[in-house]
Amino acid sequence: MGELSEREKSQLKILLVNPPSTFLIDDNVFPSLGLLYLSAYLKANGYKNVEVLDLNGKKALPDYVDKDIVGFYSNTPQFPSVIKLLRHFKETNKNKRAVYTIGGPHVSGKPEDAIIDFDVIVVGEGEKAILDILKLYAYGHRFNHDIIRHPYIKDIDQIPFPDRDVIDIKNYHYLMDGELTTTLITSRGCPFQCAFCANNAWGKTIRMRSPGNVIDELKLLIDKYGYRSFMFFDDTMTINRRRMVTLCEMVRELKIRYRCFVRSDTVDKSLLDLMKRSGCEEVGIGMESGSQRILDLINKGQGVEDNMKAVKWCREVGIRVKGFFVVGFPGEDTESINETTNFIEEADLHDFDITIYIPYPGSKIYKEKKKYDIKFENNYEDAWYKGIPGFYRTSVSTSALDSEDIIKIRDDIEAKYKKRRVLEDKKIKV
Repeated sequence: MGELSEREKSQLKILLVNPPSTFLIDDNVFPSLGLLYLSAYLKANGYKNVEVLDLNGKKALPDYVDKDIVGFYSNTPQFPSVIKLLRHFKETNKNKRAVYTIGGPHVSGKPEDAIIDFDVIVVGEGEKAILDILKLYAYGHRFNHDIIRHPYIKDIDQIPFPDRDVIDIKNYHYLMDGELTTTLITSRGCPFQCAFCANNAWGKTIRMRSPGNVIDELKLLIDKYGYRSFMFFDDTMTINRRRMVTLCEMVRELKIRYRCFVRSDTVDKSLLDLMKRSGCEEVGIGMESGSQRILDLINKGQGVEDNMKAVKWCREVGIRVKGFFVVGFPGEDTESINETTNFIEEADLHDFDITIYIPYPGSKIYKEKKKYDIKFENNYEDAWYKGIPGFYRTSVSTSALDSEDIIKIRDDIEAKYKKRRVLEDKKIKV
């Protein structure tokens, strides 16, 4: 196949759909950067007729569309909604030759879930794959539930910044200490081998943007959109210490404020102090459990004491710490729950979230279920991340705790500790 002409590219009508995140208390907090990256990449390659339909914030569906390619993003909790949306678009799209495609973490881990409903499934990174789909479509290829996978882009500095103009970015209302905050990602992939994680879309190999490239995006967000507060959404911002030091030195000149995610075994007091002086107000740490036995079972690769030390160092340099915990991991029992509540009591966290374990397709626990002390059904309606207390659902159980036990434990821990912990800390505004 030859390259399409600019005219042929401009005639193709593309719709990228971000489904609602009904598993969140508020789904209008962060935009879907993945789709905004796709839009930017398409436009940089000559496909100018790109629209992103962002359905977060309880937005209404259009009565009809007239598109050649309709592409959906989906994580696991979103997947049931995406299937319903697909039916709507198939019924209301004026273009009956349209091709429907899906990508994202869920189908990258389990493409067979989408094989009946979608014409083409993208496994892994989407930028190069969607160019293939468009070219095949233009040349009359008849898709038959095809699966497309491309090697990961090694130099991610070459990917254009997310196309934030294609949505109303100011509709997203994440606040950090009262200041409107937006998101960006400085790396793709994660090298750690946690058994509960399914980094299906961006892989296990870490690819990092250069500090200069990150600074250029920050300057754009400052100058064009007026942001001075940022949430770095990398899985682990501090995975490369040398890069983080350089980034801190450069970010400090911008006089911004930011929040990011770290692993406790990738930080020390001197690095945290440098981060604080560069504008870091808060870090989020996936602590998962206060039980070392559970951390070992899920192959977290770090210790309870690592988490405790990281909190202590953050306190000493003046960075707030939010811990993330999960109930219902394999082997969970009364003893491990008590260890988690004891940790929350003792660690002096500024804030925490506690959720119910979701067995993600593609993760080691999901693929090797029989090796673990866990039972669950493949019911994605139960895949809630931050739902409303009292309305959680799960099919997960262990030999010691059934599903109802796990839901009650999660709700009880949040009710007993969360509000008290936030109110006790003078630096947190509630």
